[in-house]
Amino acid sequence: MDTSMKSEKVTINVGTMDLAKIDLLVDSLEYSNRSDFCRIAIRELLEKHSEDIEKLHDQNKKVQFDSENPVIGGIGIIRLSHGDLKEALQKSQKVDVLVTGMLLVDKSITTELLDAAVGNIKVYGKIQAKPELLAAIKKKRRQ
Repeated sequence: MDTSMKSEKVTINVGTMDLAKIDLLVDSLEYSNRSDFCRIAIRELLEKHSEDIEKLHDQNKKVQFDSENPVIGGIGIIRLSHGDLKEALQKSQKVDVLVTGMLLVDKSITTELLDAAVGNIKVYGKIQAKPELLAAIKKKRRQ
C-alpha cells in the first residue's frame, strides 16, 4: 500500500449505550471490530452528503480567496504539477489552490516556483510534498 493512502487515526467519544450497540453488532459478526463499524458509518454518511460536499467545495472556491487568481484543485487526490505552475507563470498570473482530499505536490516543484506561481492554498485534508515545500506551503495556507 502506498504510504500516502494510509488511514489517519481519529479518536472519538461514544456514549455508553451507543458503544454497547456497536459491540453487539461486532459480537454478532456484522462487523469485524469497532473501527470497521466506524469506517463504514463514516463512509456511508459521506456518501449521503456527497452533493453537499461538492456544493460546499464550490462555495469555498468563491469565498476563500479574495484575489482575482484562477483557482485550481478539486475533490479527491489532486496533483499540483510543475506544468500547472509554469503555465501560470507564462500567463503572468498566480493561481490559488483549493483541495478537499489530498494535495500531492510534484517533486520537481521548487520553493521559488511555488512562491512565484501560487497565491494562496487551502487544503481540507492532507498535503504530501518535500519537507522544504511544506514550509513554503504553510506560509500560503488559508486558515
